[in-house]
Amino acid sequence: MSARRHSDGFTLFEVLGVVLVTALLLGATISFYVNLTRQAARASENTREARRAAALIDRIAADLENTLLVKKRKDEDPLAQPWLFVAQSRFSQSGPQSGSDQIKFIRRDIPRASDGPASNLGMVSYTLRRSETDPERFELRRWSYPELSDHLEPEFPRADDPASLLVADDLSYFTLRFLDESGQWHDDWDSTQLVESSELPAAVQIEVALAPPETASEQEIAEYQPIPYARLVTLPMRPLDLEELLTPPKDKNGKNAQEEARNDTGNQRTIGECVDAAKLGISAPGFSESTLAELAAAVNSHAGEPFTKSMAEQFAGYPAINPDCL
Repeated sequence: MSARRHSDGFTLFEVLGVVLVTALLLGATISFYVNLTRQAARASENTREARRAAALIDRIAADLENTLLVKKRKDEDPLAQPWLFVAQSRFSQSGPQSGSDQIKFIRRDIPRASDGPASNLGMVSYTLRRSETDPERFELRRWSYPELSDHLEPEFPRADDPASLLVADDLSYFTLRFLDESGQWHDDWDSTQLVESSELPAAVQIEVALAPPETASEQEIAEYQPIPYARLVTLPMRPLDLEELLTPPKDKNGKNAQEEARNDTGNQRTIGECVDAAKLGISAPGFSESTLAELAAAVNSHAGEPFTKSMAEQFAGYPAINPDCL
């Protein structure tokens, strides 16, 4: 009777075997779940990082795509005009490759609506600065000023300037490289210098990489490899030549017809008198963005110059032109 009861139960080794197999299966399941959770969290973080980097590049690209530069006239002081496109490197090791980490240029906003506000010419600057709380992280600041000065200002703004706003505080690096029209790459650019006077690059390559999250562990930070996000931005607006626009036409004898007309009337109107700056942003059929940008640049830089016959012919029918000047 006792032998039969013994055969109906489990031995100690059998129970221990079941416990061991169950523990192994449970451990494998937990390990798989933990790894799956980590991978999902890492994928989600990578997605957020990619979106964050794309949004930052979008903002910089939108400014660069509206870059406007006017070529300096031969008879004027280069320091007496605000037009510039300057990019320099402050942190030579901020990225895996050489390039500039601060840039200053002039941009133009073009209203989309036909009855929108006037065109806005202003200065924009992006500057990279090391974080005060973490020397391994960088901050990117955007500075903007809605007006042009009456002289050249190549200096970059200070971080404490009220117009300087923080756009990113979690960067591993930020670099800009410049492609000229001959296909050569440059690490910096300076349109105020004689070699590149009044010139713009054909395209700008923006590259950024985000730093590891502040919640990351020391081991994750040590193993972190910054992921570069890059984009090549084409600058559609080429440097404008106002000298040709402001040069009065000549007659067959080579005489300045506009000057003769001024001598006859004694009342030659200026660009500032003939162009309504409040209507410069209005789009009109037959007038391209570059043509309107040329007119806006002439109003901002040479409002006191005569409104020539060639300008009257070129901009006839545009809403911003005073009909009395045509």
